[in-house]
Amino acid sequence: MKTIASLIAKSIAVAAASLTLAGAAHAGVVVSSVASQGVLTKKNANFDITNTEARSVPVWNVADDSSLLAFCIEPTVGMHTDNLNYTGSLFTGFGTSVKRLYSLYYSSFATSSGVLTGDNAVKALGFQLALWELNNDNGNLTSGNLAMAPLGNSTAAKAVIAEAKTMLLAATNESTAIVNDYKFTSYAAAGSQTVVTAMAVSPVPEPSSFAMMGLGLAAMGVIARRRRAA
Repeated sequence: MKTIASLIAKSIAVAAASLTLAGAAHAGVVVSSVASQGVLTKKNANFDITNTEARSVPVWNVADDSSLLAFCIEPTVGMHTDNLNYTGSLFTGFGTSVKRLYSLYYSSFATSSGVLTGDNAVKALGFQLALWELNNDNGNLTSGNLAMAPLGNSTAAKAVIAEAKTMLLAATNESTAIVNDYKFTSYAAAGSQTVVTAMAVSPVPEPSSFAMMGLGLAAMGVIARRRRAA
């Protein structure tokens, strides 16, 4: 009986904590680069650059309450990584395709330390490109304002672009269910691009589940009383 009661209490505590964190503001955090890859831009088709030149695709680490992997949502704005007054707040601006992108891929490369190496770095950089496309452009890396040209790129950069294209195809597939939910927090500072972190949301029992737990507690109470009476 104590076990079921503790589970109910824990579920309520998780829900309350989620609400508290969602409304919390964080200031004075440090944003630093944990992975970066230069990719070539298409002439007249990317970031308002008129010549074909390299553009750095970054993945960031936000040092706040913990070390959190972060992705930019403003590709045409530069980033300042010195100790600016980044302020965190709940972010709810992502559409369904972006949420599906996180559901499918985020857990595969996210680490508690924010360190990215090898395939994880390639996946994370591809994820950044896919996020930019879905959140800021037309969802297609070969056209639009954020088009990427694989010609002339290094082997490493081509791998990042290929990863992004694969992720975009999956994220725009409406038949794929969103099974992993995340709470998003944006970090913004004057004169610097805004980045977003993601924290997995623990499922909270539905009201019907609480009712079933209550019935279980009542039944256990009856059994316990009968045993004591015997």
